[in-house]
Amino acid sequence: MNYIKKFVIPAIVAVFIIILLAVLRTVPVSKLWKGYSVLYVPNGTEPGIVLNTLQDNGCKDVISYYNQKIPFKNTVLPVLPSSSMKYISGRNAYFFDESHNVMLYYIPDEYSRNAEKSVAALIKNHSLDAGLDSKSSFPLIPPVVCVCAALFFFIFARHKIVFSAASVFPVLFSFAMPFYTSATSVCIALYSIFLCQKLWRRKAAVKFLLNNYFVLILFFVSVVSAFFASFLSGLLFILSLTGSGILLYLINGICTEREKKMRFRPVLIRPAHSVNMISESAVKKSFAFEAAIFLLSLFYITSADVFSISNTQDLYFPVPARYNTGSGIPALNDYVVFSWNTLTMPYKSLNESYSEIPEENECITVQRFKNTDGGIMTSQETVYRFDSEFKNEVISLIDGLDYPAVEKLMKKQGNDFFVDYSAGQGEKFSRASLILMLLLIIIPCGLTIFYLTGRKKHGDFI
Repeated sequence: MNYIKKFVIPAIVAVFIIILLAVLRTVPVSKLWKGYSVLYVPNGTEPGIVLNTLQDNGCKDVISYYNQKIPFKNTVLPVLPSSSMKYISGRNAYFFDESHNVMLYYIPDEYSRNAEKSVAALIKNHSLDAGLDSKSSFPLIPPVVCVCAALFFFIFARHKIVFSAASVFPVLFSFAMPFYTSATSVCIALYSIFLCQKLWRRKAAVKFLLNNYFVLILFFVSVVSAFFASFLSGLLFILSLTGSGILLYLINGICTEREKKMRFRPVLIRPAHSVNMISESAVKKSFAFEAAIFLLSLFYITSADVFSISNTQDLYFPVPARYNTGSGIPALNDYVVFSWNTLTMPYKSLNESYSEIPEENECITVQRFKNTDGGIMTSQETVYRFDSEFKNEVISLIDGLDYPAVEKLMKKQGNDFFVDYSAGQGEKFSRASLILMLLLIIIPCGLTIFYLTGRKKHGDFI
């Protein structure tokens, strides 16, 4: 039982943290809509310029505000009910951001390369601030910088196994949350771990570290930087540090069990407070993580179009969502309801009230008269039934529409989705993020310079 408490349970928790990092990982660059790229231009741009440029560059079947039609009308009564008109007007939200600063065009994925050429042409030939939603490639620069920083500190670490165990979770975190601010957190944490590993298994090491403001400041700013990327990023970073602590606990337990079997048990004579943790050599190593943060800042600036409209304004695009947030933007289910209300309108009595949203298996019946030997007989005939067969039938009609209908975009996403406004998952350029990254260079540099200038003795400094 003691073995389970010491080793099995902590190991299970460590594996669970790894699973959380894998499940909750976020790729900062991803497409907003399945099967389509989103082109955005400033609202008020002449539509002919955009559509002609797209056509000239080989983009076909572009879904835009200007080529939408009513999907169909009832042949018996070609007048749309008020509920159907709400759907028609609600579709317009697909073609603007929430603040109506930009207009959106949806380009099928098969013309993705043509779309990039179109954006370049709009910028070059018409000086338009145009762009695409995002590309679906994984950003390697942040995690690669973290791996390089970890390898650098590993080479100079006194206890290499200890440093490796403590740094593996922060490095995994950099792959789960490959944001530049998150990578900055990892670099600072790696340097902190590099300093702390010198005190491995020394007497009163934990107490000494809890009173060492240099290390506490480094860990504090690393956590703050992680939360600056997102709340989820901050939580996962704390879990990563917890995972590092668990691995160190396991290694310490293994060392203790091994020492119990030894006739002679080695003991470190010098306690933690007598170790020169922040030596001149360690100070020099600090320039490695500061250089890493500086490189991340440079890559952060050059990887984003700082002057793009998507970075100078807070744009919230309509995107698929798992839950209904009440945005009022219609989705595929709303198209099905539109079809039901449009097709059943001639059969509904004006003297009765009907819900705009039909219930499952709701029926529309009409009375039929038949002349029989016993006289005229009446019967009820079901004209429409709101069931899976009806839904599949009206959804299949979308493919037959002879224009680039927004319903085709809806159908591509599937049945179970809603639409809400979101900034997406991309790490857009933020001056605040850049300022934070530069501060995370200045703060450790300030402490380092304070140490090197000898304003205080080393013992007082730590």
